[in-house]
Amino acid sequence: MLNSPVKVGVCVPTIREEQISHFLRKWEIEWKGIAETGINLNLFIHEDQSNKSFNIDQINGLNIQHTCDIDIEEELKSRSWIIPRRTGACRSFPMLMAYKQGCDFIITMDDDCYPVEGEGREFISKHVSAFAQDQWYRTILGEEPRGIPYSSKGKIKIGLNHGLWHGVPDFDAPTALVKERQEANVLFREGTDIIPPGMAFSLCAMNVCYRREIIPAAYNLLMGIETVGFDRFDDIWSGVLLKKVIDHMGWYVSNGPPFVFHSKASNYFSNLRKEACGIQIHEKFWGYVFSYQFKNSGSVLESYRELAIHVGAFQKKFEDLPCQPDYFERLGEAMLEWTQLINEFKE
Repeated sequence: MLNSPVKVGVCVPTIREEQISHFLRKWEIEWKGIAETGINLNLFIHEDQSNKSFNIDQINGLNIQHTCDIDIEEELKSRSWIIPRRTGACRSFPMLMAYKQGCDFIITMDDDCYPVEGEGREFISKHVSAFAQDQWYRTILGEEPRGIPYSSKGKIKIGLNHGLWHGVPDFDAPTALVKERQEANVLFREGTDIIPPGMAFSLCAMNVCYRREIIPAAYNLLMGIETVGFDRFDDIWSGVLLKKVIDHMGWYVSNGPPFVFHSKASNYFSNLRKEACGIQIHEKFWGYVFSYQFKNSGSVLESYRELAIHVGAFQKKFEDLPCQPDYFERLGEAMLEWTQLINEFKE
């Protein structure tokens, strides 16, 4: 039971009526009565279509907001172009709506992620509790070694908690195709890890919880095989930029519980076509971001704006990249527009 009500927004992009209905039925069992634990849960379901093509059943006691492309146009107007369409990166819009409605924590999920048996009721609370970690690293598992204080252990500020998954692993297409021939179990680290400052990590948006204060740097980037020529790097690059900001702020990223069950493997050959250009660009991009030295940025928003300008100049340094000539310049502009919207949506 939490000491005070905590407002949590769960954001899920979808294009499949049957899939999202199944998602809601699975989680309804776990989320009924969640208000009694001190959590005010709100669902933001974004249908990545021009118009709403299906109805979403309401869950007793939960507020569900169902949006589509029309809502992006009406809400963001001239800035609506920064929300990609026909790609998982559209999740930026429900995240923005959750932020606008004052959510303390914002969770992103995919519509093919279900509760792990016996753990679903604690899914939200495990995400929220991950933000209350002390300053002491345990050198052994499951016990308090000599030297751990009995009372005050200090606190570290967690910017986001990166949840993990059972079932279908989150591989890129080349790795997934190799695994088809050389099948092996995926091993997860035990418990919660704090990712050290200066280290990058692979953010997978299917199960992530963001602290409200980090949302100014949590934009999912311009993607789409039909619009920019590649896809599936929106969350990966978002994570690279986020981690750079979090390190600069002296905050931390936690990685581990809670888990979801990821049920659906996408088409690896289709993914290979979507990822090909991004894989080549990524070899240069992440290092370009991580080598940057901030000037005078004192807040998350200011830091992200500074990175946006740096991102906008990426192609000037690497002119042989397999993408549209102005892609990174437009991406930098989109990042700046995101921060403007965040400023306008502050409570």
